Amino acid sequence: MKKILGLISLAIVALMIAVKTGYAQDLPLVGILFDGRSVGDSRQSPVSLVGIRFTGECPGELSPSTRARFFSKSTRPAPELRAVVRNVTFGFSGEQKPFTDREYFNGDVSEGFDVRFGDRHEGRFLAVRPGENQFEYEIRRGNQPIETGKFSATFDSRTIEQERDARLVWRETKSCLRYEHRRCVQELVSGYYDRTCY
Repeated sequence: MKKILGLISLAIVALMIAVKTGYAQDLPLVGILFDGRSVGDSRQSPVSLVGIRFTGECPGELSPSTRARFFSKSTRPAPELRAVVRNVTFGFSGEQKPFTDREYFNGDVSEGFDVRFGDRHEGRFLAVRPGENQFEYEIRRGNQPIETGKFSATFDSRTIEQERDARLVWRETKSCLRYEHRRCVQELVSGYYDRTCY
């Protein structure tokens, strides 16, 4: 009886430590991790894709986007695994639904990918639509699926303003004044500073 009570009290202490240190996070079974925050359930608050509006000498805009990684608590990353996440939300144009195909062999999550708003599949970005999005996923080894399923996530956008000024960049040119045995032995170096936007 003393052993059982001892084990129960030890379990309670371990649970308290886990809650205080964040190890007992209420992670969904499967989903996408965004900068330490996980989503895999449409009831969760929206994920904001952040865009930048540049002001100052170098005005411009950076489209809203965020960096993400896929995870599954059922199938941990292992050698030769890949994770394919496909956005099956209604309303995308084109024949192919947006997807990302990532390595899934190391740590707790997949290789990273970029999420941004779009209306079709385009390159390395996973396109999403404002509001709730439905995803299908597949973890596979080669062509063999070992786990499939669905999850959802909701997205909105936020724009921040940031001042961006031009920088002085040294532009250098070199020319050879004298050669010996087909090698340049005397070089003329000249240049100028150019004010450039980055």
